[in-house]
Amino acid sequence: MTTSEPAPTFTLVHEPTRVRALFEGHDIADSDDVIALREAGHPPVYYFPRKHVFMVFLSQTDKVTHDPDKGDARYFTIYRDQHIVDNVAWSYEAPNAPFAAIADRVAFSPAHVEFQVHGRSAADTEAEDRDVDIG
Repeated sequence: MTTSEPAPTFTLVHEPTRVRALFEGHDIADSDDVIALREAGHPPVYYFPRKHVFMVFLSQTDKVTHDPDKGDARYFTIYRDQHIVDNVAWSYEAPNAPFAAIADRVAFSPAHVEFQVHGRSAADTEAEDRDVDIG
């Protein structure tokens, strides 16, 4: 008998509205063409087209990681208003077939970048979720 781990479940969804990424309160990306990667057990990852990312504040680093499902990711450091955060953004330039939609798009770490979807921050959405009576 063989056992295998279940394949990770994911969906790629084109966000129906504008998404903004803010670093230290400043726009770093702003687009109405964002793809959200949703994987079971993880918060969504927003992939912005490079033309909607303020690339002037990003510098590609030497860091490359390999994900067996997605492929190789290259990383970027943010330099903005004398603040530097290494390897805070990444891009899959040639992802594996199931992830082709995120090719050449840039994603940001939610630990350092705030996202606004539908004009609301993640904190706003979490506060609304706490106030919902499911019972």
